[in-house]
Amino acid sequence: MSAFEVEGIRIEIDPVTLRERVADPAALSRWCDEHRGDPRAVAYLRMVDRLDDAERAGHESLAEPGLHPVTRAVRRARYAQVLQWQGRFEQADEEFARAAEETGLGEDPMATSSFLALATVLLHRATSRSEHAMVAAAAERPVRAQRLADAALEDARRALAIREGLDASADQLAAARQVVSRLQAVAQPA
Repeated sequence: MSAFEVEGIRIEIDPVTLRERVADPAALSRWCDEHRGDPRAVAYLRMVDRLDDAERAGHESLAEPGLHPVTRAVRRARYAQVLQWQGRFEQADEEFARAAEETGLGEDPMATSSFLALATVLLHRATSRSEHAMVAAAAERPVRAQRLADAALEDARRALAIREGLDASADQLAAARQVVSRLQAVAQPA
């Protein structure tokens, strides 16, 4: 199971759901209360299941004027993840698509940072589409579920290829490989 720390708090990635599990949700929630306006709080509030607060913070972070397009893309992806966790998958997908487009709008769309941001957006969109596929399958919509699952796996593979091609950090590569592996396992017939 992969893990990382934010603000001194351990976060693990659940190998089945691919969602973050916070070791000390109360501490992370307090950090968010003490750092209102910090754009990272959008993700942290989501992780501690304060989804309404995360949605508001996401709107506020996107409203900040003069953001660099790649910064806006990262913030939009955080906001899209909130929508995903709220079960608003179509809206999340639209925001992920906008974020992907924004990664190429900077002064140098061929910059490594633009491509790494795109890989991150694609990876998060993959997990959102995978969850959406599970919901569609549970609602007995197998064709829709398969299309979403295929799109999720394609996004994850593209993210991994970008990260491998740019010699991304070991953590970034491990995260992408974990998502690809999980989505491939889900795609295997029982």
